[in-house]
Amino acid sequence: MTTFGRRQFLGLSGAALAGALGVAGCSRTSEQEAATAAGGEVIRWWDHFQPLQPLYERIFADYHKANPGIRVEHEVYNPNEMGQALQLAFKSKQIADVHTIAGLGLSEAALVAGGWFSPLAGQDAIRAKLPADSLLEGQHVFDGRLYTFPIFSARQYATLNWFNRELVEKAGGDPDTGPTTWDEFRALAARITKDGGGRAYGWIEGLQFLERLQSHVIELAMAAGAPLAMVPGANEMGLVDPRTGEYAYASDPFVHTLEFLLSLVRDKVVFPSSTSLDARTARARWATGVAGMFFDGSWNIGVINGQFKQFIDKVGVAPVPSPAGKPVLYGAAAPGQLFVSSQSKHVEAASELLARCTGPEFYKAIAAYMDQVPLDLEAVSTADVHPTYKRAVELFGETVRLAPSPVSRNSAITQVVSEMKQPRPTLGEITQGVLSGEITDVGKTLREYTGKLSAERERATRVVSAKGVKVSLDDWKFPNWKPGEDYTAEMYQ
Repeated sequence: MTTFGRRQFLGLSGAALAGALGVAGCSRTSEQEAATAAGGEVIRWWDHFQPLQPLYERIFADYHKANPGIRVEHEVYNPNEMGQALQLAFKSKQIADVHTIAGLGLSEAALVAGGWFSPLAGQDAIRAKLPADSLLEGQHVFDGRLYTFPIFSARQYATLNWFNRELVEKAGGDPDTGPTTWDEFRALAARITKDGGGRAYGWIEGLQFLERLQSHVIELAMAAGAPLAMVPGANEMGLVDPRTGEYAYASDPFVHTLEFLLSLVRDKVVFPSSTSLDARTARARWATGVAGMFFDGSWNIGVINGQFKQFIDKVGVAPVPSPAGKPVLYGAAAPGQLFVSSQSKHVEAASELLARCTGPEFYKAIAAYMDQVPLDLEAVSTADVHPTYKRAVELFGETVRLAPSPVSRNSAITQVVSEMKQPRPTLGEITQGVLSGEITDVGKTLREYTGKLSAERERATRVVSAKGVKVSLDDWKFPNWKPGEDYTAEMYQ
């Protein structure tokens, strides 16, 4: 396995990036010029919500009927390529009017400070359609101005265990519930691999997609007992144990998680090409029957329904595996997903489009496409969806608790995170190194990484404090928080 680091991620040639973008500034510019010459305007919208593409395009069509002079040009990216596309497009001033921030690896606060976004127009009307406690200063609101809002629920995670019911049953597992503990997962993966005789393996994973791989490690560690609170959008730099305010990457749950994943590699139950796969290509291969189990979020069944319908009746879902089979995970306040670019010349129209991504009908429509869980969980109960999607949402409700957010106590935390420089290797790169055999001392590597993160956070806090901002390391601590329970709004008082 080769380690895919940030240098490789950013070091592609301009031509290669232009190809990855598909932006071909010429073609899009000519389309916009043609539309303008014909008396119309083009709003460009980039996202990575593949299962929701028909929903958004229906919204765009309805908007065009109401506003004939404006049409929307929609492009759906592979999330593994989104960051590359956004970086090049922002620098070359060809970025879409509306876009997500997948793959950028930066907090909303850092991106706002970097001049990426425009505040939304008509924000009072948008606020009125959202739950009062869904918007946070430093995450959705900056200096009193609304930049984004949540579309999806905070009660979800990306490490559900999706499994091939036929392969699981053939290997002696329960085709209705699947494995729930690490021991059951490992044993079942071994039997599926043995029964497969080189044609099927126990587990397939997109090991090339660092961001998703890192999410899996964090969520497996939470399921193994790591209590964690997240500064939204800050990746691993904002993830701490809320009882102490300290980074927990050197704790036993993280060490045991990496050892568990390494055991699957050593058992040779991992689909051999996993090192060259991202999430989408791994899913596509899994749907052909080459592996029994696949980690993904609730959206997995939506993609299967849209692209691999012949496979859908073979699909089952189980919670993230954990040592004891009784996981508890913690979710941060739901982040915003879509932003209006600071480079957009159509802020009002783009904001009007975003305003259509709120309300009961929109949430029910999201549920029907079986993507991420809508902000209103109740919408799922009345939606026409596959049983595994309803089961996934049930599992989220049973296992996910809301953790305290340091940003909700002191929004200046976002300035600290923005000031921080990501230590290398990242948690995702460490995971790749462990699975490839390049890193042999897991505990030592995690301790070193935790030390670097702690030192960098202390430095960033000093820098921000020197500017007269009131912020300290104590702002990360929540002694009134109890593991396994929701941290509610009144508890911040």
